Amino acid sequence: MKRVIAVSVLSLILSFCSPFMFKQYIEKKPLEQIRTLTFGGPIPFAEQKVELPTNKKAYPVVISFQSPLAKDTIFHPLPMVFTFVCFFLLLFAVFSLFSSYIKKVPKKKKEKVNN
Repeated sequence: MKRVIAVSVLSLILSFCSPFMFKQYIEKKPLEQIRTLTFGGPIPFAEQKVELPTNKKAYPVVISFQSPLAKDTIFHPLPMVFTFVCFFLLLFAVFSLFSSYIKKVPKKKKEKVNN
């Protein structure tokens, strides 16, 4: 039970931090200067309106997520839940793999000592 709670908390933290980790890449100048971009990962869930550069030479451009306190941000709950589930499953699998390996190593050493 402790493992599930620890992985859940870590997954929730990673889910909320993921818009800051995953950036948007725009290769060519679009027709509109103000564009709505979604951030987050592995499933984007945070939406912000961004003003793009007017100069064609500024492209390709990488746009980062800005603080929700500084800009209007729309959070979509269903993609947020899917992002949380993805991180939870990944971290739970990795954590289980390492913990089972660590538990098996001392048993093998004890068997060699007894023989």
